[in-house]
Amino acid sequence: MAQENQVAHFSFWKPRAGLEKNFENGYKQHLQWHKDNKDPWAWYGWYIISGERSGQFVDATFNHAWSDFDTPVKPAADAADNRLHTYPFGDFMAARKMIHLPALSIADSNSLRSKFIRLITISCIDVLAGKKVLEKLKTMYQSAGIGSFMTFKLIDGGDCNQFCLLIGLNSFAAFSRFANLAEDLSSIEQAMKTKAIHSMTSETLVYRDDLSLFP
Repeated sequence: MAQENQVAHFSFWKPRAGLEKNFENGYKQHLQWHKDNKDPWAWYGWYIISGERSGQFVDATFNHAWSDFDTPVKPAADAADNRLHTYPFGDFMAARKMIHLPALSIADSNSLRSKFIRLITISCIDVLAGKKVLEKLKTMYQSAGIGSFMTFKLIDGGDCNQFCLLIGLNSFAAFSRFANLAEDLSSIEQAMKTKAIHSMTSETLVYRDDLSLFP
């Protein structure tokens, strides 16, 4: 958990009804502020298109040390620009920080820019047992030739007994490879004679390159 450059920050926004286009345009202006101010952080943008949060916008920045959040680019000016261009058209819903767990992940440089991200949120009864189950799942998927499967542990902003899986997919046809995810996890638990997972939810995110920024 002390690994450097593995912290990710996620923000969740709910564009106001009838103002969705205004929200997008305002968010693009805010990204331009980051670009003009030479922000070295990369920002990814997605819309959630399934589940109870369908219609919400998610932005995230990855590969940080904890100390990075002590020195963001011009925080007061950043907040002022956000209030000007984004807050009038959308409600800020939540912020979360997570740790990427490379030992439980399969990823390449384009994983987060897949057409879709399947976001699986797993709540555990026992976090340590949950990590062991996910390690087995990673090995299973790696043997099956799956190339994008990123595991994160929630640290702040929610239930600290949660893991989030970000599975990159480039078509709905590819979803079939993960259709039995719940059964796969259950079979691993049975083989290990453990009960680690309390519940699991699935959401689909669609990537928006025009609402992302890379330095």
